[in-house]
Parts: sequence; C-alpha cells; structure tokens
Amino acid sequence: MADDLRSQILDGSLQEGDRVPSEADYGVSRIVVRDAVKVLASEGLVIKRQGAGTFVRALKPQQRRIVGDFYGSRPTSSPFARASKAAGQAPEWEYQSRATTAPKAIATRLNIAAGDPVMRTNHRFFADDTPVMLSTSYEPLAITEGTPVEQPEAGPVTGVIPRMDAIGVNITHVTEEVTARAPRPYETENLRVPAGVAVLAIERTYYADDLPVETADIIVAADRYTLAYKVPIPPAEGA
Repeated sequence: MADDLRSQILDGSLQEGDRVPSEADYGVSRIVVRDAVKVLASEGLVIKRQGAGTFVRALKPQQRRIVGDFYGSRPTSSPFARASKAAGQAPEWEYQSRATTAPKAIATRLNIAAGDPVMRTNHRFFADDTPVMLSTSYEPLAITEGTPVEQPEAGPVTGVIPRMDAIGVNITHVTEEVTARAPRPYETENLRVPAGVAVLAIERTYYADDLPVETADIIVAADRYTLAYKVPIPPAEGA
C-alpha cells in the first residue's frame, strides 16, 4: 500500500491537500493503513491532521531563496528582510548577541586563532509569524570592537555588508556550502520541523578580499525553501 500511495503522490495523481485513501478504498486492515501512513509520513509525503485524516503534503516549497544572484545590487539592509518583503511577507527576527571566544572550527573559517575574541549572534527568523530560519554567526572582534556596529543588531544599520561598509571594511565576495541532513532536536523545536522533513545546513562566509569578516551556520527546513541559482556566464570571445 505504501508503494502504491507513494507512486500516486510522486506522479501527481494525488496532489497537495488530497486526502489519503482509507482502508475501505484498499480493502485492507486498519493496521496496514496505519503502517503505510507511518512510512509515508517519515518520508515527508503526508501529514496527519487530528480528527480530520491524513493528507498529501506540499512537495515543493512556496518560498524561494535566490542564492547565485542574491546580491544583484549592493544591499543596504538585512538580506532576509529584503527577500521576505519581495515575497510579500512580513519579516521579523529575534536574536541574542554576546562576546565570546572562537572554537577551533570557527577560528579556522575566520582565519584566526582558536580562543580569539568574537561576537556570536543567534537569530531565529520569521516570515508572517512562521519560523523559517535559524542562524548562528561569528564576527572577529578585532574588526568590529569599539565601532558603532560591534553589536550586529544595535548599530545604525543591519545586515553584514552595510554594517561592514559603515566602518570601511568592504566585502568583496561570499561563499556558501549547502548540505542536507536530519534536523537536530533544538532545530525541530525552534523551526517546528514536521516528521520526515530534512533541513538544509548552509555554511556562509563573507570576505573582504582574502579576509573573512563573518561566518554563519544557517538552518532552514527543506519544506520551506527552494535554493534557486542564477550564475552569470562570461561572454564568448568576440561577443
């Protein structure tokens, strides 16, 4: 039964919001149906609604996060705020910043020594009151300490690029590495990740020429974002 339902969902015979057929439709026992639903829920294909039944989940997220062309023009505010507003959503976020020391893995990414002072900021981002993204960022205090932007959310501007521009540190490029994995317990809780849904883990680092000025671990639920890329290609010779 699970194989048949999976095929119907993946080929579009059963679409988002459709009720999953019951034991009466298949002529099987309730236990067989329950086991099939459990399998499909673990794969992120269906969702149970208390008192209503089991329904097909959306297979493709509605929100799109543009990666390859994320900075078509130099930003003057938070990229999350700009992207949410462009999608017609109301952006909000909660955060906590504190000065601490760099663990070894973060020090390697920032090209500093383990134990060097950094500003760590934890964010949880919301779009229309729905939690959509977690971020933990680190900035070397050797760059920002004593400046108006030492606190990422308390200065005259927000967003890494405009903040660094404000103190004369001009970011030239950004790198991102994306992996998919099972959510960890605190990610499941804070992003309300349904059973069977993976998260996308994005390791992002901002550079001013060869100097890393900020690195962040970003987590998004895979059912809420599509990573879409626009990569420019140099013109052909003579074009």
